[in-house]
Amino acid sequence: IFSTAKYIGTGCNRNDPNLNDCVVRKGSPAIKKVVQGDPEYRIPRLEPLVIDSLSIGRGTKQVGLVLTCTNCTLYGLQNTKFVRSEVNLKNKTCVWHMELDKLEVRGKYNVTGKVLLLPITGNGKAKFTFSKIVFSYAYDWILDKKSNGFEYVNIQNGQLKFKVGKMTIDLENLFNGDKLLGENMNKFLNENWQEILKDIQPALVESLSAVFKTILNAMAELVPYDNMFPND
Repeated sequence: IFSTAKYIGTGCNRNDPNLNDCVVRKGSPAIKKVVQGDPEYRIPRLEPLVIDSLSIGRGTKQVGLVLTCTNCTLYGLQNTKFVRSEVNLKNKTCVWHMELDKLEVRGKYNVTGKVLLLPITGNGKAKFTFSKIVFSYAYDWILDKKSNGFEYVNIQNGQLKFKVGKMTIDLENLFNGDKLLGENMNKFLNENWQEILKDIQPALVESLSAVFKTILNAMAELVPYDNMFPND
């Protein structure tokens, strides 16, 4: 009556007292496969992930700069570790807790402004590296009945929370390629990474939230709810 990808596997019994352990155990390999994409089931490839742009705009007495990174690609999602699940079948809510050792964003940047009265200009290749990432994705769902008579999960109201242990920045060709000025500026930016992260985090959160909604809906569309959480 319905077909599903082998990596989705069998479901978790809804009456299992260790339901969340089962969700993590069976969900982990499925997430890794879905991130890679599956044309047969119309699941887009999410590794690498394309992010249209990231923007930084800092304005203080010492620092005033505007940096835009375009044509960005994000690498590393396939290494996501699914560490904990909080499923509430009665209320139709769930929180997935994830960890990731490293994410890397590469793209083209353009920057103008001043730092400590020194004008800053540049354009070229940019690399942002995020380490020791902890995040959670909370969502609720409704059940939609399809033409085959089965009910399927439909993800609603997703919210992603995101913490980074460290971020490093590498901007090539600052100050028209002046190596000394460029190295000092990259050093300054890396020393102030926490402030810079505040600017680019919203775009990252929006992109990653969309990714997890895509992953969850892709998995949910492959198997009916009663097979995902059988009642026996």
